[in-house]
Amino acid sequence: MKSLKPRLVIITGLSGSGKSIALQALEDLGYFCIDNLSPKMIIQMLGVIQGSHQKIYEKVAISIDIRSIKMDDDYQKSISTLYSKLLKLGFKNTTIFLHSSDEILLSRFNATRRLHPLTNNQVDLRTAISKEAEIMQKLKENSNLIIDTDKLLPIDLKKEISSKISIIKDNKDMLIQLQSFGYKNSIPNESDFVFDVRCLKNPFWDKSLRELSGKDKKVVSFIESDKTSKEMLASIIRFLNKWIPSFGKSDRNYLTISIGCTGGQHRSVYVTEMVSRHFASKYNILVKHRDIK
Repeated sequence: MKSLKPRLVIITGLSGSGKSIALQALEDLGYFCIDNLSPKMIIQMLGVIQGSHQKIYEKVAISIDIRSIKMDDDYQKSISTLYSKLLKLGFKNTTIFLHSSDEILLSRFNATRRLHPLTNNQVDLRTAISKEAEIMQKLKENSNLIIDTDKLLPIDLKKEISSKISIIKDNKDMLIQLQSFGYKNSIPNESDFVFDVRCLKNPFWDKSLRELSGKDKKVVSFIESDKTSKEMLASIIRFLNKWIPSFGKSDRNYLTISIGCTGGQHRSVYVTEMVSRHFASKYNILVKHRDIK
């Protein structure tokens, strides 16, 4: 009987960041979903999957939350053991960490009147959120896909999960998300690389260009009239050409490259578009312009 080549997705992150919705999205993609296992339980589950020929185990998604992780007395050690085991077994695996800012999590818990798992008579909601982030940090460090859900509606999160998971069919596949952003609205939390292009000549100060974006021809011409823009673009591409393959060799399937200017509308959008065109024939590319309305 032909042996299975199982694929495992681990969903984790902060309470209130959308883990249940992410798990539903994976179920819609045909994954066998299991909610709230501890790292030790997942290690035991790996043995079951490896020894089985049942088709149901070809694609498995398991969530880890703050309640299940604390079931392991030494959860730091059990997390390390889990990822060592995955590497040894050669499982195709992705760990997705869902992140939201403290203020967004506070508003979500207050709106739904749900209790945070770590709150009690001595621990208020803000302290619980901070403590959970500290406990979950090691899982975040082992994640190869971090998604910031601050601005995502449930349907948007499902689309985000589906688009990124569906592309990766093999360990050698690489999905690169290139996104522009504005520093005035903060650096994207999910960034692997961040490039700052605020040193380039700014179209914002030309009133005829202010309402346009970096995709418009007039803005493109304005930016390209400054020779430093070509130098900056060439430097970014040269850097990525050198280092992206190294991530592929380390079984990294996802990279998020963020390019920022002041408002996220002109210079960063232009550079992101140019970089995406260069790499489109080499990798699976997703382009996102976070701050264009």
